[in-house]
Amino acid sequence: MKGNTLILVIALAVLAGCSITRKSAETAATDPAVAAADVAAAAAAEKLAAIPCRCDSIESNSPWVRFLRLPEQVTYQPQFDVLCKSEYPATVSINRQEVKQYKTGIFFATIPFNEGVNKVTAEAVYPDGRKAVCEYALVYEKRDMTRQPFPLWLERRSFEPASDLELLPDDVVRVSFRASKGQEAWINIKPGRKSLKCRREDFDDYSIYRAEIPVRGFAKGVEHTLSVRLAPSAGAPVKAVYRPDFTRSVTVRNPEDYPLLHVKNDYSRLVYNLGAPRLGGPVRSELGPGVILKASGKIGSNYRIRLNNTETGFISEDDVEVMAGGRVQPLYSVTSMSCGPSARADVVSIPYLEPVPYEVNPDPDGKRLVITLFGVESAATWVSHRTGCRMIDKLTWEQSTPETFRVYVNLKSEKIWGYDIRPAGRSLVLNVRYAPMFDLNGEKPLAGLKIAIEAGHGGSNTGAIGLSGLVEKDINLDLSFRLGELCAGMGAEVVLVRDTDRDMTLIEKRDIAIKAGADMLISIHANAGGRGYLSVAGTSTYWHNPFWAPLAQTIYDRLLETGLGEFGVVGSFNYTVTRATQMPAVLVEQAFMTHAEDEEKLADPDFRQQMAVKICEGIVDYLKYVIQ
Repeated sequence: MKGNTLILVIALAVLAGCSITRKSAETAATDPAVAAADVAAAAAAEKLAAIPCRCDSIESNSPWVRFLRLPEQVTYQPQFDVLCKSEYPATVSINRQEVKQYKTGIFFATIPFNEGVNKVTAEAVYPDGRKAVCEYALVYEKRDMTRQPFPLWLERRSFEPASDLELLPDDVVRVSFRASKGQEAWINIKPGRKSLKCRREDFDDYSIYRAEIPVRGFAKGVEHTLSVRLAPSAGAPVKAVYRPDFTRSVTVRNPEDYPLLHVKNDYSRLVYNLGAPRLGGPVRSELGPGVILKASGKIGSNYRIRLNNTETGFISEDDVEVMAGGRVQPLYSVTSMSCGPSARADVVSIPYLEPVPYEVNPDPDGKRLVITLFGVESAATWVSHRTGCRMIDKLTWEQSTPETFRVYVNLKSEKIWGYDIRPAGRSLVLNVRYAPMFDLNGEKPLAGLKIAIEAGHGGSNTGAIGLSGLVEKDINLDLSFRLGELCAGMGAEVVLVRDTDRDMTLIEKRDIAIKAGADMLISIHANAGGRGYLSVAGTSTYWHNPFWAPLAQTIYDRLLETGLGEFGVVGSFNYTVTRATQMPAVLVEQAFMTHAEDEEKLADPDFRQQMAVKICEGIVDYLKYVIQ
C-alpha cells in the first residue's frame, strides 16, 4: 500500500486462456468458424499477461472497494452492467464516471467495451480523503452470436415429449424441438420404416419443428422408438444428414391393461397437467393415503389418471403403489347427504362408500364451494338441512357425467373463514368454519385471533441474495418477528411458523399453522428477478384460493403507502404454504432484492418496521371488510 491509496489490479490472463482452450476443444470439431474466433480471442488474451498483476493485502481498517459482478475474462458481450461495492458513504466511480452509491454500499454502471483488451477501474474516495481502487482486465472479442445452421444442430433440452410415454390407442404424440434454421426434419418410428415429416416455423436463427403422431396403428404392448432425422434443405452447402443420438419410447396399451393405484402419501398432488412453472403444475387436489386411482397412461415418472371420460390428472409414481389384481375403477351410488351446525363449523356429510378421488373448487363469486367426486352416481338423492347453519345456505347437486357427481355448497356470504374436507369413516365431511370472535373497537382489537406468520426459506435455503449480499431468509425472519410483536401487542395470539434459522419443509410449515388452529396465515418473502439493477421493482401480495384475495388486496394497498412501487396482487399462486383452505392465507413479497433502490430499503431496519406496521394495518382492514 502506498499512502492512503489501495490499488488492486486483477489480471486473469492465464485463466482466460484456459477458458478459451476448453471451449475450442468442445466446438472446433463441429464449427470451424467458432474455433478460428477462439484462436483470435486466445491471441488477444495473451495481451492480458503483459498487464502487471498486484494484489495488496487489505487490513480491516483499510479503505476497500471490490467488484461484485463482472463479465468473463474473455467476453463476447459489447457491454456489461458492472456491479461494485465499498464502505458507505464514499464518492464512487467506474472508469472515472462518477455514479450513485446506495446505502448498502453498492454502485454500478454500464460499461461498453472496445475490441481487444479492456480495463475496468472502480474507485471509492472516503470523506477523509482515503481512496481505494480496484482494476479488472478482460478481452472483448467481437463475434456474431447468431447461431449458424451448419453444421446441423438440435437443442436436446427443447425436445418434446421430454420423457418416455405409455399411452392409449386414441392418443396422439405431439413432437416439437428447436434446431437449425430452415432445414427439413422427419420423425422416424421403429419397429417398421415409417417416417413422418415435420412442419417448420422459422425464427431469427433457429426453427421450431413439429409433428403429430397418432398411435392407433401401433402394435399393443410393443415399445416403439421415435428418433429425429434432420437433413439439409435443397441447395444447402452441406449434404450430411444429422441424426441426434437420443430417442423416446412409446408403448400403447388398452385401457383395461392399466392398473389401479393406491395413494400412499399425505398431500399427494393430483395435477391438471405436467407443465413446469416454478412452483409445480396446477393442483387439482391433494389426496391422502387410501384413495384409489385408475391409471390411463404414464409420462416419464408420472401416471396419467382417468377421472371420467373427459377429465384426467397426473400424479407422481412416488406417491402411489400399484394394486395387484383388479383393473376396474371404483364406482358407487349416493342416495342422501346432509348439512347442519356444530360447535365451530357448519358440517356437510356426503356418503364416501369407496375411496374415489375428489376435489373442491372455491367459487367466491358464486358464493359457493363445489365438491366433485369421480366414480360416483346419484340414486334418488335427497338432501337433509338442519336448522342453525351460520355459513351454509343450502346444498344442491348435479350429475355432470354418468360417473361425476358434484355437490354445490351454497354459502350465505363469500366472506368465510376457512374450510376443510376429509374422509371420516364411510363419509366425506366438509367443515366450513365459523368466524373467530374479535372486537375492532376494543383496547386489543385483535384479541381472539390466532395469526400464523411464516418466515420464508431458512437454514440451508437462503432464498434470494440481494445485490449487496443481503440474504432473504434473514430479512424474512426479522420482518416476521416485527409483525408478530405488533399483532401480539394488539391482542392476537401469534404462531411463528419459523422462529429460528433452520431448515423446514413447506408441508411442515403449513401443518404447523393448521394444527395450531390459526385463523390467518401470512407468509413473508422478498422477491428477485429481472435484468439490470434498476429494472423490476415493487411490492406484491399473492393468493392461491380466491376466497383469500381480499386479504391480499388490503395488505397490498397498505404496503403501497410505504412508497414502494407496484408489482401487483397475484392470484392462483401455487405456493405450498399458502395453499391452505383452513384459513385466509396469503404471501407477501416485500420488494425486489435485485433492484438497487428496493434492496436499499429492505436493508434498513426502520423500513422493515414500517412494512410490518402496514401489513398489520392491512390485516385490520381485512377484518373490517369481513364484518361489514
